[in-house]
Amino acid sequence: MEQSPSTDQEPPGLPEIPRSKLIAWWGSIFGVCAIIAFGSIFVTRAYLARTAYENENWRPPHVARLETDIDLINRDSRKVSLSEMEDHIFVAGYQYTDCPAGCLGLASVMKDLEDQFGNDPRFRLVSISVNPAEDTPEKMDAWVKDKGIDSPDWYFLTGDPEEITKYMISEFMFQGTQENTDPAVIASQGKFAHDQRLAIVDGEANIRGYYDVLHLQRGDIEYKRLLRDLKMVLNPDLKLSDLPPIMPPRPVQSAKQ
Repeated sequence: MEQSPSTDQEPPGLPEIPRSKLIAWWGSIFGVCAIIAFGSIFVTRAYLARTAYENENWRPPHVARLETDIDLINRDSRKVSLSEMEDHIFVAGYQYTDCPAGCLGLASVMKDLEDQFGNDPRFRLVSISVNPAEDTPEKMDAWVKDKGIDSPDWYFLTGDPEEITKYMISEFMFQGTQENTDPAVIASQGKFAHDQRLAIVDGEANIRGYYDVLHLQRGDIEYKRLLRDLKMVLNPDLKLSDLPPIMPPRPVQSAKQ
C-alpha cells in the first residue's frame, strides 16, 4: 500500500535577492528622498527670499484708474477739472455740508492730512459733494470757513448731480448713494447714506487704495494704512522697513509660574 506524501515538509522558500540588488534598491529610495528634501529646501528658500524682496519693495497697488475727466465747480466758484490734478497726489472724499456726523469725521481726518502733508507742493485734498443740488459754491465756502478748514489746496467741489453720481460710481468705484426717508435717521445720520471711504489718487490718475477711516472696529488701522500708503506714494524711495508697522507686535506672554 502506497503512503501519501508527508504534509510536514516546509514549502519551498522564496528565491534570495542578491545583495547588490538590495543595495541598489535602497540607494534609489534614499536618492529620491534626498532629491525631494533638497528640492523642498531650495523651493522654500526661494519662496522666502522672494517674499522678503516683495515685502521690502512693496508699493501701494493700482486698484483702479480715473479713465475720464469731469468738470466741477470749486467753492470759490472757479471751474475745475480733475485733470488739473495731473502730477499731484490727492486724497479724495465724498461729503456734503448738511451731513450731521460722518462727513465731519472725514473732514477731521483730512484736516490731519493737511497738517502733516500740506507743505508738500504735490499734495492736494479733494472733497466732492454728495448733494450737489443743494451744495452751492457759496454754501460750501461758508461751511469750510465755519469748520476752520480753509486751505487753498483743499478743493470742495460741486456740479451737475447726475454727472457727479455717475462719475463717483464708474470712475472712483465708490458705492452708490441712498437717500434716507426716516426723519429720525435723517436727524442722526443725515439725508444720504454714502460711501465714507477716502481714496489716494496719484499723479497719473491711478487710485492707490481705499481707506475706511471711520469704521467702528478697524478705523484706527485704516488711518495708519492711509498714512503709510500716502507717504510711500509721495516718496517713491521709501521702503516698508523705513516706516513703523501698522499692527503693533503682539506682546510675549510669560509662562505661568
